[in-house]
Amino acid sequence: MIRKFGISVAVIGALVLTAGLALGAITFHSGPTVTFSGTTATATFNVSGLGNDPAQATLAISGSATWGCRNHGKNVAPGHPETLATGSTTQMLNKSEKNGRSTVTVTATLTPPTTPTPQEIGCPNPAGNWTVYLVSESATSATLTIEQPIGTIIFGPQTYP
Repeated sequence: MIRKFGISVAVIGALVLTAGLALGAITFHSGPTVTFSGTTATATFNVSGLGNDPAQATLAISGSATWGCRNHGKNVAPGHPETLATGSTTQMLNKSEKNGRSTVTVTATLTPPTTPTPQEIGCPNPAGNWTVYLVSESATSATLTIEQPIGTIIFGPQTYP
């Protein structure tokens, strides 16, 4: 009899300890998915379980910037290195919009890095004859993190190629 009572107490104790975790969990009904388009990345997901505590989603992105050299005659010297470009957006998540579910879209845009000097990217005869210009930028990776309450990570960081 004492053994059965001990097992019952242990089971009830385990339920009580895990109930808070279960009630605080979020459920994804779709996504998260991340799409890339040029210099932006967009994360989209449908989630429930946000409750009433403040929550936020952060999408940090990285990519590359390609630089070129142009002389005073507008001639271009090809073949210059890429540099890292980054960006980040943090968005507050609204309380559940309908039946406890919310559709969330977070978009982040790359911030061009500081323009390098002609010497740094290897322009020919860099002593004032060449100007550095941004040829292209492309977002290639994104990391999604969700916090609730703010400061407590409940999802991620999850990186998408």
